[in-house]
Amino acid sequence: MPQSSRALASRLLIQCEKSRSYANLVLDAAFKRESMAGPDASLCAALVYGVIERRRTLDYQLESLLQKPLSQLPAEARAALRLGLYQLFYMERVPVHAAIFESVELAKASPKSRHLASLVNAVLRRAQARGLALPEGGDVHALSVCYSCPEWLVSLWRGSYPGDYIQLLKHSFGPGETVLRVNTTRTTKEALAELLGAQRAQPVEGLPDALHIAGEGNITQLPGYDDGLFHVQDAAAQLCCQALDPQPGDIVIDLCAAPGGKSFTCAQLMKNQGKVIALDLHAQRVRLIEQGVARLGLTCIEALQGDARDAGAIYSEKAARVLCDVPCSGLGTIRKKPDIREKTRADLDKLPEMQYDILCEGVRCLAPGGTLVYCTCTLNPAENEAVCDRFLAAHPHFRAEPYQTLMPHIHGTDGFFIARFTYE
Repeated sequence: MPQSSRALASRLLIQCEKSRSYANLVLDAAFKRESMAGPDASLCAALVYGVIERRRTLDYQLESLLQKPLSQLPAEARAALRLGLYQLFYMERVPVHAAIFESVELAKASPKSRHLASLVNAVLRRAQARGLALPEGGDVHALSVCYSCPEWLVSLWRGSYPGDYIQLLKHSFGPGETVLRVNTTRTTKEALAELLGAQRAQPVEGLPDALHIAGEGNITQLPGYDDGLFHVQDAAAQLCCQALDPQPGDIVIDLCAAPGGKSFTCAQLMKNQGKVIALDLHAQRVRLIEQGVARLGLTCIEALQGDARDAGAIYSEKAARVLCDVPCSGLGTIRKKPDIREKTRADLDKLPEMQYDILCEGVRCLAPGGTLVYCTCTLNPAENEAVCDRFLAAHPHFRAEPYQTLMPHIHGTDGFFIARFTYE
């Protein structure tokens, strides 16, 4: 018998908590396994993403309503309580009685939490009567609870972006805008906008071949998807490709390329003339690039498997342009990927050295006079300016243009960093 949306959401939240699995991966696998689609799948996804996104705020409520620590309750009871609170406080379309009743039923359904069903009922009713309670003040702990971000991230942004950190925290909740990059080798922006509907597809300022899509839903079901007329790509990533400025006939190397969006955009900017080498470490991610290449009909892209830190040995021909799209902490995409809120500071500390190594390897791939672009989808100076400053100190034959940091509340994009170097 198929599981209900809430029952599946509860099980997946427990799975994510125990194994630190990525929510999007466990959801995709579960929907295929359960043959769940349409409104049921949408509700389940909204619940899973929402609880993960607001977990610190929800747990703050629960700790004040429970007589013993939340961690001492069975995982099934914790999931039922969090789901109930999320629906009470953040899902206006869910009636109060439904939010409480369904959560009590979740507790009853598990032998591990059945005896706690009355507790779940009482806690949720007290929470509903009291309303959302948040700590006052602007200290790190209070901001962490209010914006459901780890304290280390609040401290990082407050120290690094003192004039913007509150807005960054406010804009850390999703969903972000969905932006399409038009496949200009097959259609035009105007034709695609007409196909999608003028009320739904709107132009994006500063990007001549991009469309903003209003509303939610499965992108693969949009008209033109199967015909390869577009791919999804945030405006920041498209601006990064503009900074690289690939030209028809160029050789371009995209390091750490999967799932391939920047390689696709480069090929389109090149009018599908020349060569784009899309390199990625993992075979399954290389296959993702190849699938995208086939759907979009881009014949100038060659996907290769290999470590970006050894790219010069994997592909020996020198490129006019090299894109170092390095693995990063992803803090700029937190509104789209709530799992990032579960990262620890230690997860970030190991990244700059790898990022620096990849940027230096990009030099081995670049022809004299060529252009090297370094980018991340994070807002963390240690992964951005510090890496690039270290690179320039060790490579005096490179000239840098002013670094560009894109912020959601200012630019309407993901948080993003772009550095452009010229090999002189």
